[in-house]
Amino acid sequence: MGKIVFIIMLLPVTLIAKGQDDQSLVAKGNELYKKQQFEKAAEEYQKAADLNAKNAKAQYNLGDALYKSKKSEAAEKAFGEAAANTKDEVAKSKALYNRGVTLSNQKKLLESIEAYKESLLLNSTDQEARENLQKALNELKKQSQQNQQKQENKKQDKQQNQKQPEQQKNNSKLNEKQVEQMLSALRKDEKKLQQDLQKKNNTGRSNSKDW
Repeated sequence: MGKIVFIIMLLPVTLIAKGQDDQSLVAKGNELYKKQQFEKAAEEYQKAADLNAKNAKAQYNLGDALYKSKKSEAAEKAFGEAAANTKDEVAKSKALYNRGVTLSNQKKLLESIEAYKESLLLNSTDQEARENLQKALNELKKQSQQNQQKQENKKQDKQQNQKQPEQQKNNSKLNEKQVEQMLSALRKDEKKLQQDLQKKNNTGRSNSKDW
């Protein structure tokens, strides 16, 4: 969902002595990135971030390289750290936007929506962030409707399953009643048959005469 913003943050001309090690690693990573050696570039950026956990440039570029290496989850973390460590609102907005993209790719819609919102709060003119926010909201609504439909289907299935035993029970009762009626009818027929036989025997008996 959406495209990521690739900005390889370059080093300042003047380097502070304390940060030379991590900055030189970022520079090396940039060279590898330009050669499209993204995994190797990510290794250099990671080294720089390990040396200086507050180096937002290293973390942002690490996110870029990891995303190019199809490692969305790791890229998301790197962009989140870059956003947290930079005071530059433009850079922070782009890092948050990129984090939103990686979250969308992972189907983490609620988190991606929050990332896009935070990005737009810093840069309300970012049209891509606005469009991606709308896409994420639409996708979330679609998922919600699908889940609601699934729940409704489950409810209907449950109700249907509850009705079937009841119907079987009623059918069983009906069959028992029918059987009882048949037995009762048979008893009546048998009684009538015995009565008819008795009448016949009585009618057919002759009166004896004495000779």
